[in-house]
Amino acid sequence: MKISLLFLLAIIVASCSNTNKPVTGPYLGENLPGNEPQLFAPGFVNDGIATRDITFTPDGNEVYFCKNIGNSRYATILYCKNTENGWTKPEVVSFARDSRYIYIEPCISPDGKKLFFVSNMEQEIDENNRFITDIWVADRSEDKWGTPYKLDTVINSPDPEFFPTVAANGNLYFTREDPTTRANTIYKSTFKNGTYQKPIPMPEEINCGRARFNTTIATDESFMIIPSIGMSDSYGGTDYYISFFNETKGWSIPQNMGEKVNSPTTFQYSASFSPDGKFMFFMSTKANALASGNLDYKTLYKMHNTPESGNSNIYWIDASFIDTLKQKATFIEN
Repeated sequence: MKISLLFLLAIIVASCSNTNKPVTGPYLGENLPGNEPQLFAPGFVNDGIATRDITFTPDGNEVYFCKNIGNSRYATILYCKNTENGWTKPEVVSFARDSRYIYIEPCISPDGKKLFFVSNMEQEIDENNRFITDIWVADRSEDKWGTPYKLDTVINSPDPEFFPTVAANGNLYFTREDPTTRANTIYKSTFKNGTYQKPIPMPEEINCGRARFNTTIATDESFMIIPSIGMSDSYGGTDYYISFFNETKGWSIPQNMGEKVNSPTTFQYSASFSPDGKFMFFMSTKANALASGNLDYKTLYKMHNTPESGNSNIYWIDASFIDTLKQKATFIEN
């Protein structure tokens, strides 16, 4: 039986907090994190369903994030909005409800005028059962998003493109997958005179490791976060690395961001920042919702519907630790 996104939404809403007390305050009323990561908005954003890819409008009053079921067979973008009556409960965005397609990796431009995301709309699953995804965008019109449209062939090729990330000057960074080798390459497209220029591959400091994908650019392009696998100092899974840009030296050698955001035998591959850059949000598959004693059905059911059960969750942390990493940046000598 085919599951519809409306059914997915029903599961999501049912799994969220059932309290009638309104959620108020910035960041869905959460206490701000310090130097240690915290699960973001448990019971509201994180609810046991696999959750990743979070982005905010510049005023912080709207948050968008992705949920997926069945290894992303059903995946869509939800949002919550801060109103005079408190934060609304998660709702699927209007253009992301067709269960034939996936809608993932939302990214709101720093000026709040564009919502980029990835979808396989207008595509078919190829012979290798892969989704051929493209980068789409919706423009802001007053307080709503317009009808999404696919970026042209300067950005979207016959190969899969995914995870758009945008700098304040409009420059677009994204990942493209080679259809033969399945290797992922990070590209940059300069935004000039209102037009995206031909993308160019980023240097080896960014295209590092055995595989890399889903990079996140700082709004001022001063650093980039790179989820990478196969690095010599990996914690064991996909880790977040960071590279800093210097006008004369170029990009620094990728540096493991450390145990604050990376964990052994887990996956980390989706990062973003609060609109003011003070907080880093990141996805991880930590499994901290562990049982003690004998297992029974009730315990298993509760674990399955609890954050940190092994599905992906979104965490946040004070981003000031990046300043310490910058002090350790090293560069390849020319």
